[in-house]
Amino acid sequence: MAKRRPAQKRVNAPRIAVEQTQERQQWLFRILVTALIVLVYGFYLAHQVDLTVGDLGRHLKNGQLFIENGLIPKINLYSYAYPDYPFINHHWGTGVVFYSIERLGGFAGLSVAFIAVSMVTFWIFINLATKYSSFAIAAPIAVIVLPILITRHEARPELFSYLFSGLFLQLLWGYKYGRLGFRWLFILPILEIFWVNLHIYFFIGVVLIAVYLLESVVSFLTKKKPQVRGEIAGLTVVLLLTILAACLNPAGISGVIYPFFILNEYGVPVIENYSVGAILRAGYNFLPLIYFVIIFSLISLSWVYAVIKNRSSLSLGNFLLSAFFFAMAWSAIRNFAFFAYFALPLAAVNLKNLLGEEDKTSLSPSILKVSVALIGIVFVLIMINPAYFVSSNRGRVGIGLEEANGAAAEFLRKEKIQGPIFNNFDVAGYLVYYLFPGLRVFVDNRPEAYPVRFFTDIYFPMQSDETKWADTSHDYGFNVIVFNYRERSARGEQFIVRRVLDPMWAPVYLDKNIIILAKRDGPNQPVIAKYELPKERVLMQSN
Repeated sequence: MAKRRPAQKRVNAPRIAVEQTQERQQWLFRILVTALIVLVYGFYLAHQVDLTVGDLGRHLKNGQLFIENGLIPKINLYSYAYPDYPFINHHWGTGVVFYSIERLGGFAGLSVAFIAVSMVTFWIFINLATKYSSFAIAAPIAVIVLPILITRHEARPELFSYLFSGLFLQLLWGYKYGRLGFRWLFILPILEIFWVNLHIYFFIGVVLIAVYLLESVVSFLTKKKPQVRGEIAGLTVVLLLTILAACLNPAGISGVIYPFFILNEYGVPVIENYSVGAILRAGYNFLPLIYFVIIFSLISLSWVYAVIKNRSSLSLGNFLLSAFFFAMAWSAIRNFAFFAYFALPLAAVNLKNLLGEEDKTSLSPSILKVSVALIGIVFVLIMINPAYFVSSNRGRVGIGLEEANGAAAEFLRKEKIQGPIFNNFDVAGYLVYYLFPGLRVFVDNRPEAYPVRFFTDIYFPMQSDETKWADTSHDYGFNVIVFNYRERSARGEQFIVRRVLDPMWAPVYLDKNIIILAKRDGPNQPVIAKYELPKERVLMQSN
């Protein structure tokens, strides 16, 4: 028998070598496909920065104030209309990170950093789906959620909430499914300290821990497993430490409870805060909605499958997370991306046994099936709405700042145009970034930094009612109007047309986003004499 052993090894050696080769090829296939999906995501995030809309300019200015002066604004110092109005600066840390990156690498560096962090976040969720289900399930679902994820292509503080929620889920699932020891969970309160100072959605970390604590409690009450008692105690400690960690922000406890009250004093109907129901009732053509419905259908069917065919994967915590993120998405379309991110691993776990056990040695069939599935899914998603993926509305592909994006601000500074400025909501971050503290804005794009009555009684009426405009303009002494006329609200468009035709105001600057008008009897008369534009040209271009 001893003499036969070498022969037995010789017989099995070729088979083992083939299996090892196939396993390496299978592994390489997974890496390449995952990389391709993540790279496609990165490509759709590669948009040049347009400071004339959004909040980025203000975030950068926040960071500059902290880096240079150690200041975290607690009052509305960017606005001369309500300079002492208090507010909670719930994302000051993001401004510090963004400003530091922009100072080191410019806007190109900021774009690259945003894309890199976003791609890492997507990889975390794909990896979770693959690890706790199978690659053949995870890859198609990753492609299905991609159309929603690419809608969030601006560098915003929410970037960090996506990242931290993925890290929280990775640690919690690692403990839940026995891959990590309990001590790993003590990383969560540390992460929460950063999260609470980076974005207002830090409370999601607390929710993630709470749902799995609740799952353990229910398991103990229904199954009476003694070992669950230790899980309950451990998760309770981690939850309490995470809540305490959330208090380590400039506003303390007020900052912790702020997410639940921020919309109570929100005077601007920001479309991102609209619910799905409101979008449907208004008949608004919101293109991502169809892809949201597809993802919702997928995760719903995954739960039906799990109940019927895969009960071993049923998890109360996972179900609660599915319901929680669906509720978030339904209540505000800005949360679609959160729902998409979490739908990926949650649906994958439910569908774990759909294709049977993953065979790492059966190379060709699995690669063929996954490849065909991915190609088919991509084709269907594109055919639903081809313009969604290729339309110019997605913005110019690239990194860094759009060409001549700061031209309007440079004009204001070069010509030493004197305020007070009247500006619209959208262009505020741009003006804050380029002009503060030399010139302050009338309004900036933080509704929570103004009383509701400011918008309902002043800002909106003055754009619709000429008497209100005349009275408000007299009260504040506006000498210049800076308006992002691409705002495309009927109110804003009509207001600009009336101002261009108003003999008291002269258009002196116009580009593809911004129009500047100076008051004829104000201190900017030399600018008018030098730069006044024909009204006909302005009206034609702005329309």
